[in-house]
Amino acid sequence: MGGLSVDADGLRFVPTDTRLTPGDPLNWSFQVVTSNGNIVTEFDEAHGQRGHLIVVRRDLTRFQHLHPTLDADGTWRVEAFSLPDPGVYRAFIDLVVDGRPTTLGFDLFVSGEMEVAPRSDTSRRATADGYVVDLQTNEVLAGEPVELAFEISRDGEPVSRLDPYLGALGHLVTLREGDLAYLHVHPKETSPDSGRVEFGAQFPTPGRYRLFLQSKPDGTLITTRHDIRIDR
Repeated sequence: MGGLSVDADGLRFVPTDTRLTPGDPLNWSFQVVTSNGNIVTEFDEAHGQRGHLIVVRRDLTRFQHLHPTLDADGTWRVEAFSLPDPGVYRAFIDLVVDGRPTTLGFDLFVSGEMEVAPRSDTSRRATADGYVVDLQTNEVLAGEPVELAFEISRDGEPVSRLDPYLGALGHLVTLREGDLAYLHVHPKETSPDSGRVEFGAQFPTPGRYRLFLQSKPDGTLITTRHDIRIDR
C-alpha cells in the first residue's frame, strides 16, 4: 500500500504550500525530487495521464481527483486549487517513473474548526445524479484476492451504456481508515452495455476501508462512496 510517506522508492513529494484557507483558490504546485536532489521531469503515462492527484480529507470525505499539468522543468501545477472545508487533507500523487508505479502522500492543513459527520460501518449502496451504484461483492478477507463488482442502475434498471474513464469503465481509489493507506486496484474487462464495472484487489489487513468509485454511465461522470469492514 502506498501514500503513507512523502518519500518512497527514491522519490520525494515537495509541495509549495501546505496551509490553505477554506474555499480560497490558489495556483498550487509541487515537484517530485530524487534522493540526490534532482527534480524528476520525465513520467510515464498511466490510465491516460502522467500524474493523478487524489485529495481526501482525513475523515475520508471531500474527495477530489485531479490531473495536474507538468512543466518542462518538472513543476506540476493545479490552477485554482481549492479545499472547501477546514480540516487535515491527504494529497496523494500517483505516478510512474521509469516503469515503476509509486504513490506519495503529503498532509495539507486548512484552517478553521473541522466538523465530522457520522458515517455507517458499511455502505454498499450509493447514489449520485439519479444513478444507484451497488457494490455486489459479499465476503472480503484480508490477504485474499477479491473481485469488487459494482452494478450501476437508474430507475431500477441497469444502465445501457458505460463510457470509458481513464482508459477503463471505471476508476477506483481505496483508502484504509486510520492511516489512509492507498490501495492500488486494477479494472477488469467488462462489457460497456452490462451496467457493471469490476476490479481486482487484495486488502492486506483487517479494518475499515472507503472505496471511491468513478464511472461514466451514459457519458455522465459520477463519484460514489462505499464502505467495507474486513474482520479477518
